Amino acid sequence: MRRTYWTVAALAMTATSTVALAITTAATWTGKLAGKDNEKIMGEATMKPSADGAGTEVSVMLMGDAASASRPWHVHVGSCASGGGVFGGGKSYTPITSDASGHGMSKATLAVATPDTGSYFVNVHESAANMGKIVACGDLTKGM
Repeated sequence: MRRTYWTVAALAMTATSTVALAITTAATWTGKLAGKDNEKIMGEATMKPSADGAGTEVSVMLMGDAASASRPWHVHVGSCASGGGVFGGGKSYTPITSDASGHGMSKATLAVATPDTGSYFVNVHESAANMGKIVACGDLTKGM
């Protein structure tokens, strides 16, 4: 009976430690956004594990935009140069609305785990009516 107790306790500790290690060692991705086609917009993006480790939190901050602009944005698989599909589903992303000084911020919580490998980028669209025009883009780089 004692041996069974210690075996179960050791397995529980190992499983708990493995989950905690996975959450704490998951990568944080960061990137600088730059304006495209003479747009003066610039900004920063961060993609990291959610607090529970099951999802991904992404935040984007823009500067130099027009006052009160509303900009749809997404994380994509690939790079600014090559393009690629939206990461984590497009409905998770709330548009960035700039204030009177042209600064704006938005966050998204995605129901997918933070990737540990691959290539990702953030692009910012001109408007919901003109999703084909990208006004800013930035590749994400994996850190720790």
